Amino acid sequence: MSKKYNAVATAEKDSAQTFLKGAAILTVSMVIVKLFGMLDKILLANIYGMFGENASSIGLGIYSNAFEVFNVIFTVATGGLPIAISRLVSVNMAQKRYKDVRLVHKISVPLFATVGVVCLVAIIAASVPYATFVIKQPYSIPAMLCLAPTVLFGCVASIYRGYFEGQRNMFPSAISEVIEAGVKLLAGTLLAYFIIVWGMDSYNSTGTFLGFTFESRVEAEKTILSYSVAGAIIGISLGSIMSFLYIFLRYKIGGDGIPEEYYRNSIDARAKRETFVIICKTAVPIAAGALVMSLGTLIDQIILQNVLLNIATDNSDVLYSQYHQYYSDDVFYQQPITIHTSLLGCFSAALTLMQLVNAVTQVFGSSATPNVTSAWTKGNKDELKKSINTVIRMTMIFTLPMSLGLCVLAHPIMGLIYSDRALVEIGGDVLTIMGITTIFTAAITPVCSMLNAIGKVKLPMRIYAMCMAIKIFASWMFVSIPEINIQGATVGTMISYAISLAVAMYCLIKHSKVVPDFFGTTVKPLIGAIFSSAAAFFTNMLMSIFVPQRVSTIISILAAVIVYIIALLLLRTFTPTEIKFLPKGEKIAKVLEKWRLIG
Repeated sequence: MSKKYNAVATAEKDSAQTFLKGAAILTVSMVIVKLFGMLDKILLANIYGMFGENASSIGLGIYSNAFEVFNVIFTVATGGLPIAISRLVSVNMAQKRYKDVRLVHKISVPLFATVGVVCLVAIIAASVPYATFVIKQPYSIPAMLCLAPTVLFGCVASIYRGYFEGQRNMFPSAISEVIEAGVKLLAGTLLAYFIIVWGMDSYNSTGTFLGFTFESRVEAEKTILSYSVAGAIIGISLGSIMSFLYIFLRYKIGGDGIPEEYYRNSIDARAKRETFVIICKTAVPIAAGALVMSLGTLIDQIILQNVLLNIATDNSDVLYSQYHQYYSDDVFYQQPITIHTSLLGCFSAALTLMQLVNAVTQVFGSSATPNVTSAWTKGNKDELKKSINTVIRMTMIFTLPMSLGLCVLAHPIMGLIYSDRALVEIGGDVLTIMGITTIFTAAITPVCSMLNAIGKVKLPMRIYAMCMAIKIFASWMFVSIPEINIQGATVGTMISYAISLAVAMYCLIKHSKVVPDFFGTTVKPLIGAIFSSAAAFFTNMLMSIFVPQRVSTIISILAAVIVYIIALLLLRTFTPTEIKFLPKGEKIAKVLEKWRLIG
């Protein structure tokens, strides 16, 4: 029997679980999850490549199609309720209303389960008409259907994640997310591989697969590929089930965190109806903001796919002139749906790398929110400015070198992780522009988090809505130009997020009455990032002459990291406080202060 967790004792010890520690735990888990996700796509790309070089990008395109409707519905299911529970649990714990804490959990279980079931049915009902009539990609249907259970189990797991996080216990959430990603990686790749091998054996021996007969081998391979993608998606559903089982058993065995004596001595809980209303009022505005982004992305993806399909149908000669070296002729003139899906897969492969950067930086805003909120509430302008500068500086320190690095090493990095030539070359072209775009996409979330921290909770939703509107229009405008095609989606994203970031920063300065130290927070990291990316570019150009390209890429990345750290130290970018957060930070800070390398 596991030792019972005492959330009350934890809350009474300032050092037991600080917000910084909790943020660090979630950050580490998020990075692991994103790395697992990237490895998953790499392995799947190679598995799909068993059907030929072009099959990798096509498979990734079908994989991406499955998530479009899912992301919107999943956001509705889990976008606001977990955060609402976390906040209510945290408030009630602080007020020693322990009966209310348990009541929040009791009410949330049937509420979340109901929402999960409704959303599961919605995905099943929407899959066929969406794939058939909206994106015109029926090969995506099996994957969409297999993804549906994830909503239900993800929704129910969110109950316990929100509950533990409200008690300042981040470990269950972090571990459950890593379990989910690990099972997804292992089970998904194995199932995807097994289905391809089994499917081709069945077709070669009987001419059928799952009872289907085919007019040609190409049709058979596409069908088997679609079910292989569905197998990978089943891995996601299995991951969500295992994640739920872990956190549920953690709650049952480890306890709900409230000792019985505290529960008995607590004041009476509020009425169930009152608690239910509070949960809904807290959840709806939060979910609305998340829904704006996911719905905007869905609309953007629908437009992107339909415009690409129209170009492939009506202007195949233009696509042929650009991409004929990566595909056979029949892809352009007999199978336009193939090139349309393949281009989307190339975009998705590059997007995975951008999202890895975003995952690292999006925690900075949330981790600093308590400090910003405290300083704002107290009217301490000096502390407020210090907190804002810290968030911006840490965001830029991580974002700028990775963004410029992705830009100058786009093709080598894609070649490092993918073998499909289309993914490497076309995806590399996308990643070159996307590298610059990452600066804006990674920075906007921390800035909007600080707007929330100073009480301007409605502004982020409006900014995100504006961002999505600009993105949809700009992407449609640029993608519609046949000569630009898939690159237009990246250009549209860059324009929309650049404008939105500028607006968000203006709003932050206006409402906080604080002008950040842009030289210290942005210019210094930018100078370091320029030297770093230059080191990466020239190292790769030189080393690729003597060693294989993949080895050269790894050496170039290491050289960039070393140059960047040296540049930041010479520019005195870090403060002693920031250095002390590192392992052995006290000793490192003393050495750097002795050499006058920190400000």
